[in-house]
Amino acid sequence: MMSISTENIIALSLINGVGSSFIKRNISAILSSQNSIEDLSRIGGKVSIDSLESNLNKANSIIRNCQEFHIEILTIVDPSYPKKLFEIKDPPPVLYLKGDKSLIEYTIGIIGTRKSSELGNRIANKIGQYFCKNWSICNGLVEGIDKNAVFVNNSILPKVTGVISGGLNFEHTSSKMTQELAKKVLDNYGLLISENEPDKKEDQFSGSKASRIQAGLSDALILVQSSKTGGSKYTIKTFSELNRTLGVVEYLTSEEYSQDKSFEANRLIIEKKSKGIIEMCEIKKSEAVKLSSIVTISKLEDYHEIENAISKLKVNNRLL
Repeated sequence: MMSISTENIIALSLINGVGSSFIKRNISAILSSQNSIEDLSRIGGKVSIDSLESNLNKANSIIRNCQEFHIEILTIVDPSYPKKLFEIKDPPPVLYLKGDKSLIEYTIGIIGTRKSSELGNRIANKIGQYFCKNWSICNGLVEGIDKNAVFVNNSILPKVTGVISGGLNFEHTSSKMTQELAKKVLDNYGLLISENEPDKKEDQFSGSKASRIQAGLSDALILVQSSKTGGSKYTIKTFSELNRTLGVVEYLTSEEYSQDKSFEANRLIIEKKSKGIIEMCEIKKSEAVKLSSIVTISKLEDYHEIENAISKLKVNNRLL
């Protein structure tokens, strides 16, 4: 079967009204198109010869821009596209990467509020330091828990995977904090990922969109600190649809943990398990939650339980 060119996939993804879910649903037709604009145009929806051809020049401009900035492009039809990311319902049709892409294979997501407390920051530090020994820590490289999970003792942890909401020309597309952390990630053998073309600036919606990529790439996800309405719910909602392990921090000896609303999501999920996730994320169908387990994190042995759950799942996936 003829491979589909990168420019054709980018052109397809640029069509207004053609979303990530649509492309995943029609992946068989795309793979059968023999790299022909005419064949691709028969997929339906908003896809037509005119809509594809009108985006080809922009697609090739993006490719040249990526070559200039040493950014790798990975499309959804590429054999090396992350299989675990394809498991989400709306995987990005195009990924832009800079750094060590082998880190994608072993990632743990650590997430939480941008308005983290001193307690939350200390916990994020501790969890990041532990898991970075064998895993790549994945998050959005923003203020709060994300930053403190990867930036410890005034230095970035090694081999971090940062999923940023702007393009990878981050000095022009991202917030000051993300710029600073992204540069440090690359300097310390990490990886940056975005679904946006290099020069596209982050906006009010791109952060919640990027959160689904964090969820899809994470072999396990750990919630450190979040209110019930915080942005972490977007990552957790996507992650809850996957057969993986969610870790949730519990810190009962702290009065702050027990009473502060910034830990409200932690308490809700620990108390109600899947029902808590359904309530927090406003999930309409309970059967949509497919987590293999929810681990309450309060001691070192709980870290081991998460690692064991990941190893077991990887073995089972290899046997399938």
